[in-house]
Amino acid sequence: MNLWSLAGAVVFGGVFALFAFCGADSIDSQTVRGTAAFFLFGFYCAIVIFATSGKKRSLSLPAQTLLGVALSCAVAAIFGASGEGYALAVVLGLILGFTADRWVAHVQLP
Repeated sequence: MNLWSLAGAVVFGGVFALFAFCGADSIDSQTVRGTAAFFLFGFYCAIVIFATSGKKRSLSLPAQTLLGVALSCAVAAIFGASGEGYALAVVLGLILGFTADRWVAHVQLP
């Protein structure tokens, strides 16, 4: 496990635990929830961009896919999803994580 995988797992797991076990009702504002979800997605994008760019890849495809699932489950926990919402989050996370190599190729860093 490298630094990128560890950082993503800690952040996504911490946010998931905070909202899943403490309850999504602890934050009433939709703006705060949306901002937290946007921050998590940006953090995931940064991890994937910096870990897969360059000649040497430092994030494996399974780790990238698991981080995508963790991100989507954390966002589902933020918005207080039901069981079906978590199932959909897992499917979308698998798609997001597995195809990240394709959409990361279009991101241009300054």
